[in-house]
Amino acid sequence: MLSLTLLSILACGDKGEETGAEVIACTSTADASLTIGYGVGEDFTAYQAESVVGLSVAPQGGFGVAVRASTSGLAAGEVSVLLETEIAGEQVGSFLNESVTLYCQDDGSGLLWGVVVGFDPATYSSNDDLLSLDGQVVDLVVTATDTEGNSATGITPVTINVGG
Repeated sequence: MLSLTLLSILACGDKGEETGAEVIACTSTADASLTIGYGVGEDFTAYQAESVVGLSVAPQGGFGVAVRASTSGLAAGEVSVLLETEIAGEQVGSFLNESVTLYCQDDGSGLLWGVVVGFDPATYSSNDDLLSLDGQVVDLVVTATDTEGNSATGITPVTINVGG
């Protein structure tokens, strides 16, 4: 029995010891950060400045840009996410989603998805309103706040492509 326990301990080890690198896994810190991007499954790719993006139906109503966010320094679990859209510094959409799951990744970062940074559905209600966004550079602003009160904000300028 003792040899089986010893064998289990030696076989399992911890990733930090094996690689010599210490991984701080999804804990809350004052210097948290957030990067806006896209992906599928566990993949995440950060948007580059003025990436061309299409519109998606927003669960809060209207249309916007579907995003993922990669974080560091935020506690995994339930977070609130403020999603804002700006054109030339003027806010043209804002939505607070108070219940988004931030998933801890193997590298210690957090990943959230299933959110859409939307345009105000009252202002952008018709097809003509949405077509007016084509070619516009807009800032996507995402702020996530964990249960310990720490938050991180990411801002990414993207170019809207409507119907292309």
